Amino acid sequence: MKKFVILILLFSACSVNTSKKIELDGLRFNYADDAYIFFRNMRQTNYDLQVMEEGGWRIYRHEERKLDTSDFYFNISLVVNWRVNRVYPIIEMTKSINKANFEVIWESIESEESGKISMEGEKRKDEMIFSAKLYNKMIDEVEIFTTYQNNKIPLFENSEQKEAFRISMYDFFRMTGQL
Repeated sequence: MKKFVILILLFSACSVNTSKKIELDGLRFNYADDAYIFFRNMRQTNYDLQVMEEGGWRIYRHEERKLDTSDFYFNISLVVNWRVNRVYPIIEMTKSINKANFEVIWESIESEESGKISMEGEKRKDEMIFSAKLYNKMIDEVEIFTTYQNNKIPLFENSEQKEAFRISMYDFFRMTGQL
C-alpha cells in the first residue's frame, strides 16, 4: 500500500495538466535550486539538451518541437544559466521575421471573440511576457495564427508542437515558482 501511495504522488508531481493562468506582474527569471533539481530529475527526459559549460548555459528544447526550420517555425527553448540561478524562455523562430514586431492572432473556438498578442521588443523580459500571454491564451482554448509571407497560418503546425510549447512554458513557470 505504501508503494502505491508513493507511486500516485510521483505521477501527480510530474503532471503538467493545469488550467491556472499566470500573473504577468509576478514573472521572474530566478529559480530555486530544488525546482531546478526536480526539473533535471523528472522533466529533463522530455527535452533535447545542449550544454555550453564555458558560459554556464544549458539549453533545453522540447523533443516534440518543430525540427524542420527550412520554412516557418516557432519554438521555445528554456535556457538555464546555472551560475546565477536563472532560466530564460527564449523564442526560436524563422530568421526572416523580426522578433520585435512579431504578432499572433487568436480566435476563440466557442465564440466570435478574437484578438492579438504582440511582442514589444527583443529583450529577454519581452520574450517572457509575450510567451506568458500566449500560454494564458492557450488555456482559454483558442486557435492561434500568425501572418507569414502575407498568409494567415497556424502558429503551431500540429497539436504536438502546440503541446511542446505549453509544456515548456509550464516547466518554466514551475521552475520560477509561478506554478
